[in-house]
Amino acid sequence: MKVGLIGFGSIGKRHYQNLTKHTTDVVVLSKRKDISVSCHAQSWQAFAAHGPYDAIFIANETFKHIPTLKKSLALKPRAIFMEKPLSHNLAGLTQMAREIKRSRVSLWVGYNFHFFKPFIKIKHIVESNKLGKIYYLRASIGQDLRTWRKRDYRQNYSSKRRQGGGVALDLVHDINYPAWLLNDRLVPEVAVVKKLSRLETDTEDSVETILHSERKRILVTVHQDCLRVPRKQSVEIGGDKATLEWDSISNAISIQTPTKIFRQTVLSERNEMFVNELKFFMSQVKKKKFFSNIDEAIHDIKIISFVKKYGKK
Repeated sequence: MKVGLIGFGSIGKRHYQNLTKHTTDVVVLSKRKDISVSCHAQSWQAFAAHGPYDAIFIANETFKHIPTLKKSLALKPRAIFMEKPLSHNLAGLTQMAREIKRSRVSLWVGYNFHFFKPFIKIKHIVESNKLGKIYYLRASIGQDLRTWRKRDYRQNYSSKRRQGGGVALDLVHDINYPAWLLNDRLVPEVAVVKKLSRLETDTEDSVETILHSERKRILVTVHQDCLRVPRKQSVEIGGDKATLEWDSISNAISIQTPTKIFRQTVLSERNEMFVNELKFFMSQVKKKKFFSNIDEAIHDIKIISFVKKYGKK
């Protein structure tokens, strides 16, 4: 299979390294001159000339996603892998969804936590009814923007509102995976959006969002920040039979009933979920069948748009 990769930041590098286990024919489009890859294009014209492509990976800055997607569709690959989030705003997304479905080019937005071993285990527990009727889910993520990526945080798109920065978008995984765990769509109700730190950014660094699940009416609360030292991600799910807790520091899933506590450590090396995500994507491309999660990705952007508007009140 021939694969094009657009963008060569930290996630682009990770995809490249993982892709080389599937194919030796990877063309990287990047203006950077300090990269060592098998085939490097520094302009769109050069990148297009290397086609046709079976799949194209879009891993550039968030605000460039939709313009890059439009240009990639014109190259008529079988499938496109888009790094999350789909876009930095809602402009043109409904029309883009129609175009994707009309063209029958598969589009997959990379929600890699769907392939994270602890979360897969939690999803199985939820589906097994071990927790009983679920009343609430609390999700939390916090990590230090200053050490998040190798590049100076002030130069990164994460620090720039117009480029899709801010924790609400940058940590969209934590808006997305609660819906996946519950197998339901989330509806936002209330949000608090703040810049609490002295970080040199023009974006929010802390968000608290209250939502509910559409069908099951489960209360969902999500905390996101780019301040916490050290990084920690956690989930708590409360039901009428038991309560489940997990966090990224202990790597343990605990189920607490009125009389017992069951604890299981689920270890997962960080790159493993990206490897499994890529295996899924490449296997779907090889099947030559249309697949897409664009509606799910658009709904996440709608939630974040609500959060940002509500936070300005």
